[in-house]
Amino acid sequence: MKTALTYKLFVCFLFVAITILSFYKNQPEQRKPRIIREGPNISTEPITAVGNRTFIIAPYYDPRDSKKVRVLSIVHVSVTGLYCSFHCLHNQKVLVRGQVDIHRDRFGFQYGTADILCSEPTDCEYNYISIQESNSTSGGDVVMFKVRNHPPQLRTDNFTVCISALFGQYNNVLQMIQGIEMYRLLGASRVTIYNNSCSPAVDKVLRYYQEQGIVEVVPWPIDHHLQTSSDWHYTAGLNSQIGYYGQTAALNDCIYRNMYRSKYVLLNDIDEIILPVTHWNWTSLMADLQRQFPSTSVFCIENHVFPKNMNESGFDLWTDVPGTNILNSLLREPINWSIFNDRKLIINPRDVFQTSIHSVLKSKGQSTNLRQNLAITFHCTKSKRPNLPQGHLIMDQTLRRYNQSLVPNVHKVVNDVFSMV
Repeated sequence: MKTALTYKLFVCFLFVAITILSFYKNQPEQRKPRIIREGPNISTEPITAVGNRTFIIAPYYDPRDSKKVRVLSIVHVSVTGLYCSFHCLHNQKVLVRGQVDIHRDRFGFQYGTADILCSEPTDCEYNYISIQESNSTSGGDVVMFKVRNHPPQLRTDNFTVCISALFGQYNNVLQMIQGIEMYRLLGASRVTIYNNSCSPAVDKVLRYYQEQGIVEVVPWPIDHHLQTSSDWHYTAGLNSQIGYYGQTAALNDCIYRNMYRSKYVLLNDIDEIILPVTHWNWTSLMADLQRQFPSTSVFCIENHVFPKNMNESGFDLWTDVPGTNILNSLLREPINWSIFNDRKLIINPRDVFQTSIHSVLKSKGQSTNLRQNLAITFHCTKSKRPNLPQGHLIMDQTLRRYNQSLVPNVHKVVNDVFSMV
């Protein structure tokens, strides 16, 4: 009898012990106090409206001159005063006045790329920041943005190509594939493309390269926020608020996005290739240039137009793929020095603060214009000088050097992409 009672008590005790242990096991860990942030709305959008005249792209940690957060944005010219709210990890907010620095190249439009410079407060560990129009610390939900490059990333790439922006249901499939394959042959391990709109066929190409880990696609729905123009310069009567689909904003974002993970960044359009002339690839070109120009952070490469309606090479390949075959463009127009040359750029992103399209606006180092015997921007597009007699065009076979690798690589991508389900 006593043994049976003892057994029942033991079973009862074991049941209670298991219940208590189970209760504590399922409780959340109490290693740190739970952080409750005001305003749970954390933006994951590529462009976010704050008020009526300010559109935030992304905040980036920037310790180069002083510890601060540089918030890349698009603002109306009338915006002068904004506030930065740092969301500290100990559940407090620190408000500082932001300095609004609108880039000088707005090209006459009312909205332009801007930096909101927010000095980092002391005694505040943070991962998120908000931008607001008043210095009020109270109110409803605020949109928070995760601060990027905080801490700076480790370098993973030597060369990144920045492309901005695809628009108008872009459908030049063949030239895109050929361009990306040329970038890879020349040394690019990443191509960052800002995509406003493209055709289903181009979308398939982008998805293919994303799966390969070569292309990073950044959605760019700027026309959801502002009236955009495909013109780069404002003219009277133009019903647009910002030019060329916010190209300068995308380029600046691409620089900061790749600032620490890429040694060099190239800024050019999708129909352009920065092409070495006396070197085989960008690695050997840049090694030579850094020896010749050790103080240079920005290399500006002449634009050379190869009219796409000129068929000289006889590469009648990929006829079923929509777009321009750059291998059929071996004639280039002589440069017209009486007009501005649209140079494209190879930069050290850690030395650049602001860029325009064809030149850098603020940087630490020098800018150097390269002679065409070192590198050219191969620009396969419609003729800029259509009345020029064909006999005045210059035969240039620099691109043909890469045919042995380029042709089979393009074949493989075309076959892989268009066999995708």
